Amino acid sequence: MDSAGYDLGIFDQAVRAYAHLRAPIVPIKGPGANLLGDHFHPIIATLAPLYRLWPDARTLLIAQAFLIAVSVVPIAGLAMARLGRPTGIALSVAYGLSWGIQGAIAFDFHEICFAVPLLAFAVTRLAEERWRAAVAWALPLLLVKEDLGVAVAAFGLYLAFKRRYWLGLSVFVAGIAASAVTVSLLIPHFNRAGEYRYWGQVSNGGKQSLLQTIAGVPASLLQHPQKILLLLCLAAVTSFLALRSPISIIAAPVVGYRIVSTHPLQWSIGEVHYNAILMPVVFVAALDAVTLLRASRFPTARLYSRTAPVAAVVIGIAALPFFSFWRFTRPDFYTASPHVVAARRLLAQIPSGSSVAASNYLAAQLTDRCEVTLFADVHRRPTDWVVVDSRRLGGVPAPLAVQRARLAALPAEGLTLVKQADGVLLFRRLPAGGGSGPQSASPSALLGRQAAGRRPQAGQTGRTDDGAGTESGAAAGVRRPDAGSRRKTVTVSERWLAQKRRRPSGLRAMSRGQAPPHATTSTGSR
Repeated sequence: MDSAGYDLGIFDQAVRAYAHLRAPIVPIKGPGANLLGDHFHPIIATLAPLYRLWPDARTLLIAQAFLIAVSVVPIAGLAMARLGRPTGIALSVAYGLSWGIQGAIAFDFHEICFAVPLLAFAVTRLAEERWRAAVAWALPLLLVKEDLGVAVAAFGLYLAFKRRYWLGLSVFVAGIAASAVTVSLLIPHFNRAGEYRYWGQVSNGGKQSLLQTIAGVPASLLQHPQKILLLLCLAAVTSFLALRSPISIIAAPVVGYRIVSTHPLQWSIGEVHYNAILMPVVFVAALDAVTLLRASRFPTARLYSRTAPVAAVVIGIAALPFFSFWRFTRPDFYTASPHVVAARRLLAQIPSGSSVAASNYLAAQLTDRCEVTLFADVHRRPTDWVVVDSRRLGGVPAPLAVQRARLAALPAEGLTLVKQADGVLLFRRLPAGGGSGPQSASPSALLGRQAAGRRPQAGQTGRTDDGAGTESGAAAGVRRPDAGSRRKTVTVSERWLAQKRRRPSGLRAMSRGQAPPHATTSTGSR
């Protein structure tokens, strides 16, 4: 259960809405939150037909794996054409095993998976000097994410460098204009607060201008050596070959944004999605550099053009134990731990169609059949059920201390602890006069025992394999839902939601991130 509400659960709710021709309203992000008001990625709507066939979050993971695998095709073709079949195949394998690709696969689902094959085809066409084909592959990046407009603009700069001035100028203007319009108009239009909330990542939380942030980069590199490590890893993954090619300019805006960012995940080389879009660029740049170095008049440069691709393969294989794919070599990867088994058993007690507040690492397991918000919901929307993995609270969506306080306060909010197993707590809002049922321990007492024992550190994200699953407490009023059951009673949370849905109806309401009554998140499994 390494999949999380952030981001797999979020995208599951969004694509599920698209599949039913509704606006991408995502309860996990907040009441009536339109996901287009967070990031601009309309391209994910292309996955909606797949959800009509199999409405399951795993559909997103399979689609992501397929899209990233497709990116190997153009790179392998170029590599075999430039290096010969054996070395070309080896370098293609090194690309598929590169740390940026591994991080994206390990990090649930993200819209960036569409950009990886688009960039792979676009940059390969640049290396082949097929200019219009490169532009045709690059322009759809504008539909993947708002900040990729600067990457499209970089294509324009490269075309100008190659003396395709009018085409380059047109692409440059299109990229800059698209990003500007998206960030200043489109996203605020769909955002309920009327703003683009990520400006603070490049302005130190709004405390300084972008120019001040750029001027502070040297000091930031010394203060955060992880940024230097990021730059070294980007260069080392191709044995520094990519630095020789002007194609690497395509990666410059993306890398630059991350270096000036004040968000630590932007500098990470671990299980994050940010690095995946850089891998096609640096590997194609490396192949382009081989051609340039082979034509050099210096023997050392020609020797480097022959040995560096082999060195890149060796580096990629040697680095495997330090990155995500290495877990495939561990036997426990292929078995469910007692903690996972216990969590699944409790999740099965929640009837389909219920409103549930789930902690981050449990939310994605329920979005296909329940109306899910994230515990601890800062908007305090009432739900019929709350399920919390007290061993993996982390810091999403609220700080760890806030989540602990909310967990301890749940009984006072009318929720009864009906079952617990291996640190996973299941609460239910019982009808008035329905009784509370026996409880084996209060949430605060359980957290206290964990604090004195083996509780993981705040923010821990790995698999939890220790501890045997035990269950205690009577499941007062709890029953496993019958297969195919769709019957649902009116609850407190439904009455609250009905009041909140008194908003403008129709397409105008949907475009502004408001959910009309007929566009609410589905409450039944499909």
